[in-house]
Amino acid sequence: MIAIYYLYAGISIVLAGISQTLLKIGARKDDKPLGVYLNMATMAGYFLFFIVTICSTCALKGLELKFFYALASLNYVVVLILSKIVLKEGLSRNKIVASCLIVVGVIVFNL
Repeated sequence: MIAIYYLYAGISIVLAGISQTLLKIGARKDDKPLGVYLNMATMAGYFLFFIVTICSTCALKGLELKFFYALASLNYVVVLILSKIVLKEGLSRNKIVASCLIVVGVIVFNL
């Protein structure tokens, strides 16, 4: 039964990364002040954040808060991967090392 809480946490992490990527895409689309907020990418990003909130709440029903937020730090890795693949942003050695440190930190925290 506890596996469902890990699933909620995983969905929350991935969807948070996707929503942040959508917000970045939406921010690039329009130069008008309201156009940045009223395009499909931005609205989809905010909708996904709403889903993330629901999934996070469900995950927190069965996981310890400190454990959930240690897992949530993996969101930085997801965003790094999506920014490289979707946004075609650069991937420096420092970013790779930092992401590896995050993953190692999550592993060590949960030992």
